[in-house]
Amino acid sequence: MSSGTGFRVQDSGFRTEWPVASGHWPVVGGPLSVVGSKSKAATGVVIATAVVVSLVFFVAGHDLFVSRAVAYTQTADEMQTAALGGNLARRVAFFALAGWGLVLLATGKQSFKIDWQLTGCVAALLALATASVLWTHEPAMCLRRLLALFCCVVAAAGVARAFTLREIGWLTVMAVASLAAIGVAAEMALGTFRPWASDYRFAGTVHPNTQGPALAALCLAAFSLVKVGGRCRSLLWSIFAASALLLLLTKSRTAAAALIAALAAVQIVKLPLRTRAIGALAAGWLLAAGFYIVWACGFDPATDFRDLVLLGRSYESESLSGRTLIWPEVIHYARERFWLGYGYEAFWTPARIEDISGELGWALREAHNGYLEMWLWLGAIGVVVGLLIAIAALAASVRSLRATNDRAYLLPLGLLVFGLFDSCLESGTVVISLVPFVIGCCVMRLALFRDQFVALAGTEHGPEAQRLAESVAMHREQVCSRLINI
Repeated sequence: MSSGTGFRVQDSGFRTEWPVASGHWPVVGGPLSVVGSKSKAATGVVIATAVVVSLVFFVAGHDLFVSRAVAYTQTADEMQTAALGGNLARRVAFFALAGWGLVLLATGKQSFKIDWQLTGCVAALLALATASVLWTHEPAMCLRRLLALFCCVVAAAGVARAFTLREIGWLTVMAVASLAAIGVAAEMALGTFRPWASDYRFAGTVHPNTQGPALAALCLAAFSLVKVGGRCRSLLWSIFAASALLLLLTKSRTAAAALIAALAAVQIVKLPLRTRAIGALAAGWLLAAGFYIVWACGFDPATDFRDLVLLGRSYESESLSGRTLIWPEVIHYARERFWLGYGYEAFWTPARIEDISGELGWALREAHNGYLEMWLWLGAIGVVVGLLIAIAALAASVRSLRATNDRAYLLPLGLLVFGLFDSCLESGTVVISLVPFVIGCCVMRLALFRDQFVALAGTEHGPEAQRLAESVAMHREQVCSRLINI
């Protein structure tokens, strides 16, 4: 039922209420009432965290002048120098991130509700990465990378405890949008922002293939928030459109295709199986009919639309922009240490960068495939454990979405699907950067701080919790409709 200041839902011993004006939804407890309301101070913490995260990852991996660099990347010598010791600013930044994460862990009020399957997989991967110091040939390099990894893990755990998934979505929007805006401003100041030029790729402050996944994450965050955005709904759609446009300007084909796959996944996940099957058949029929009509009109889809589909980068498309030359080289190394790899982020040493770059004829410090990258670091065992984490997190997202009908769960679902597709041709979703950090925050939330409805699903209170979840979802939609109409 509703009152003048908020809504209250009561069903078979479960009760929850919240004020409409707060803009936040409740954390629902068991037989006792739990009232969920948050002050403006909580919004300030989200904004402060977005500032910290943006600054840390800007210092760690962004360059205001990257749009002037040849091919938007470092030379082989610069890559070797970076592999030798990193830089002090990067280390300080990650220590600051870990410190902020500890503050969030200490002040967060969310109690632990652990998904043991997902938590076990995450713990296994972290244990394997830590143990890789024992067999790597580059222990100092491995330890430096592990230090950065655990700083991010602590920060992700703090974010997961302090914020809801909806707040993590807003954190993503603020952090990624601010970095993208800085990138646009940097290019405009340098005179390299030329979207009308045929060879232009939007880079901003990172390589276009790194900017692409960040903009895709921004699209997914805005999309997950748009249904519950209230007065911010128009703003969120504007952010979605602007980030999608910038993503197209990066001409990052992998990120664009992975985003389409992720958006399709989040759209169909709640549809009944019959509807999904009919939709797939209808889509296949329409696609086939479209190709036939195009062919009947005298066009050859394989050639006439090739440049459009490949975002104006049809050159070297047969070799996937050189990836078919890169992969045999790195697979040769991976087979030599098949099961355990070379140690966490300890493969790309200066010597190997020089050897592989010399063999290929261009500077290279990544495999351009997330699965190959993980194979090089932690072997076949690491690849399997990583996939188990993705599967367990996807299952937890779908389970939580169905139990609560909270569209905020579309964020981890979309990001995970995006990461699985993007990793087929890029390494960006497994290295330490902003997008993997956001995915880590979502995974930590799913693993350690499950929604109460989901935690009760397998207990005697499961049916009651499901009915309450449906009631909360119904009232949430009513609140959103009222706020939109204000």
